[in-house]
Amino acid sequence: MFTRKVSTDLSYIACAKKMLANRDALHCAFATHNAHTLAAILALAGQDRSHMEFQRLHGMGDLLYAEAQRQIAGMPPVRVYAPVGAHRDLLAYLVRRLLENGANSSFVNRFMDLDTPPASLARDPCTVVRQLGGFATRTSPAQGPVR
Repeated sequence: MFTRKVSTDLSYIACAKKMLANRDALHCAFATHNAHTLAAILALAGQDRSHMEFQRLHGMGDLLYAEAQRQIAGMPPVRVYAPVGAHRDLLAYLVRRLLENGANSSFVNRFMDLDTPPASLARDPCTVVRQLGGFATRTSPAQGPVR
């Protein structure tokens, strides 16, 4: 379990790399609303994007994907999905999406903030994790300072 979002982002990219390395056996579907993650996956895929797609939650990432489809030749298809199910099954999922995308630090909020420099939206997670000194946030005095 990662205690920093940037560590989760890095793990996601590592998993995407593994999936793309096995695209002869997989149809890769990448759900993200993060510009850096989208760009990293496209770079990892190279020119062969025939066995992949992106996915976005209905109502999320509209601007990101519209711009990507406008600017990127060979942009893979983008599937828009909406979760369906019983209230008790969906509530936890929707609350998690709301919390992660509603947080001030989320890509979605930062993307819509005109004062946020574009370069900060596409920061390399490897560099950030190195600057922070590792994957986890220290949580006890015995482990050192809390970050």
